[in-house]
Amino acid sequence: MMTDLDNLTPSPDERVMAALSHVSALLPLIGVIAPIVIWVTQREKSRYVAFQSLQALAYQLTMIIAWFLSMGCYMCSFFGTFLSLFVTEAAPISQSSDFLAILISVLPFLVIGVIFVFGIAFVIYGVIGAILAFQGKPFRYVIIGKRVERFMLAGQTAAGEPEAS
Repeated sequence: MMTDLDNLTPSPDERVMAALSHVSALLPLIGVIAPIVIWVTQREKSRYVAFQSLQALAYQLTMIIAWFLSMGCYMCSFFGTFLSLFVTEAAPISQSSDFLAILISVLPFLVIGVIFVFGIAFVIYGVIGAILAFQGKPFRYVIIGKRVERFMLAGQTAAGEPEAS
């Protein structure tokens, strides 16, 4: 579905600001400051920059929340490994308990590996967004983009601006 945000022709300065808000994903946790500053300073000046920076902010906040949740999973698997050592020590020795002990001891490494792979994927997706924004092409993150667009359209109609068709 094409909206009026897809028909915007950003200036070179607007494209740079939009790209900076996306590329700040290279600095997890700290990089979220750039989209906030860009959105606050540019939201009244450029709809393109406002949309791209707000979208980058939502994406990076999602990345931070996912990181905290995944670290919680890692800590649970880590402590679960130590607790399983006591359980396997108390149980009679058998091949199945040895296999289970090995499987449980590998779990934290698997979890941290998945966290690493998804972290790299998050950053690469942010860089792709920066490249497309720098080229002036309409870019939306998969789920976040539509929600941010609805948020911006709701803000425009509440402010009395005409709704886009």
